Amino acid sequence: MKANVTASLVVKDFQLNSLVTILTIAGAAIALAILSIGGETPIVIGTVFFFLAIIFGACFIPMQNIVNEQKKQTLPFIMSLPVSSAQYGVAKFLSSVGMFLAMWLILLGAGLYMILVRHVLPVGVIPMDLILMNWPLIGFCLTTGAALVGESEGWATAALATTNSCYGLAYYILLRHAPSLTKTWGGPVAVWSPAVFKILSGELGIILLTLGLTVFLQSRKRSFI
Repeated sequence: MKANVTASLVVKDFQLNSLVTILTIAGAAIALAILSIGGETPIVIGTVFFFLAIIFGACFIPMQNIVNEQKKQTLPFIMSLPVSSAQYGVAKFLSSVGMFLAMWLILLGAGLYMILVRHVLPVGVIPMDLILMNWPLIGFCLTTGAALVGESEGWATAALATTNSCYGLAYYILLRHAPSLTKTWGGPVAVWSPAVFKILSGELGIILLTLGLTVFLQSRKRSFI
């Protein structure tokens, strides 16, 4: 029974927030269509808007699914259901992470398709593509954790503003300290250098640590957010 209630809450969240996912995928699809035209300008515009679409999803899914539910005062209805605070937190965590990961994987696959099948970009860009794709995922994890654990719109907004303002800085630091990445991204093969593995490992560590801390801190609560 408890598992059924949690599953029902997850399904409810997927249904209520499907528009955000659809808009994100549609925006990314338009960006890829521009990119497929070829030429320097379409490739730059398409790439920029592709990542902006992913960042849009990383911002709006936790805000819409977690923060807005509290703002719209739907918690009294949720509390009337046979569900504990732990189950509610688990449902919010699973639905938010599930929605974004599903969208993220679809767009990652679409990006690899444009590289490996359509040959719009050189294969050498794949390592950099994976590194950049992880940034919105990290931003999403931080915002989701702040929204769930912080119990206020302020914490979520602060996390959102911080992550969004750090993308440009992170790109500058990446190019500054790993210049070899730009030397190989135009090549016919993907070069998996030690620097690439180090960066990807660091990103994965941040993602797992953020999600783990979110689950741990949320599990210690005894009341709804």
